[in-house]
Amino acid sequence: MRRSFTPLVTTYGTVPYADLDPTLPAGIVYVVMFGLMFGDAGHGLLLLALALVLRAGRPRRAAALRPLWPFVAAAGLAATLAGVAYGEFFGPTGVLPVLWLAPMEEPTRLLAAAVGLGAVLLAVAYGAGIVNRRREGGPSAALYATSGVAGAAVYLGLAALAGCVWLGQAAYGIVGASVAAVGLGLAGVGVYAGTAGGAGGIVQTGVQLFDVVVRIGSNVVSFARLAAFGLTHAALGAVVWDGTTSLADRGAAGVAAAVLIFLFGNALAFALEALVAGVQALRLEFYELFSRLFESEGRPFRPWHLPVLRLTAPAGGAEASAARAGAERGPAREEEV
Repeated sequence: MRRSFTPLVTTYGTVPYADLDPTLPAGIVYVVMFGLMFGDAGHGLLLLALALVLRAGRPRRAAALRPLWPFVAAAGLAATLAGVAYGEFFGPTGVLPVLWLAPMEEPTRLLAAAVGLGAVLLAVAYGAGIVNRRREGGPSAALYATSGVAGAAVYLGLAALAGCVWLGQAAYGIVGASVAAVGLGLAGVGVYAGTAGGAGGIVQTGVQLFDVVVRIGSNVVSFARLAAFGLTHAALGAVVWDGTTSLADRGAAGVAAAVLIFLFGNALAFALEALVAGVQALRLEFYELFSRLFESEGRPFRPWHLPVLRLTAPAGGAEASAARAGAERGPAREEEV
């Protein structure tokens, strides 16, 4: 499975040798986010079937995609589990009970869960970023980098301030403001050290610190798209199912039309939502998470080897081959002399 997740990371860049390799956890996070946005048990099972087809090497034109079948299977499994939690099976057909929440009925709860998941993922990304900065540049780089301890302190401080607003506890606000101020101070030292100094360096530092604060807030809110596109998928399924049931009671012609609407509508929803969910999960992975893990890129390892020249004997026989070889070596010896 790790091999099938490799293109997810290499598309962003080559992991430096000293950094943590995020391939496996990044793949798991990707399929979880994909499943939340593509939550339908029926569509997830179709993805699992597609993965089995790829594993069998069919169609032949897609044989090059065979190593990716575990990735597709994991995405299908995540979508299936999310669909079971949502009670969605080719839409709100009533085949499955709602185990967690129905997206169309509890959008606020789904939104809160999506943002909460994003907050946890960002905290983990900051932890991995601290380790990477420590390995790349030592303790000072880990301490002052905006993707290191300084950035993590700002993030935790802002999270505590948000908790103060949400829970109405003044203690959270005091602690959050203090931690965020310390983080901004450390980040400011690191940013200013990379400038030319003087008034221009101060202005540049202020602008970058403001960007750090704004980016943290926008990154957390950006995970709301997990709920937004999950709602979109559920809404498309509901529209298709409503159209199907409205025609099913109108005689034989209505049943035929209902079947066509059900098949065509689900095919359209499957293709459209699979593309949208795949792109949006990739966007969250790259911009919100990988941007904190990586500050530099490595180079692909290519082992050094000697070129090997293979000669095949011509059809004229061994004697003719030896004569030709001697004729070819003659001028080479004269040039060397």
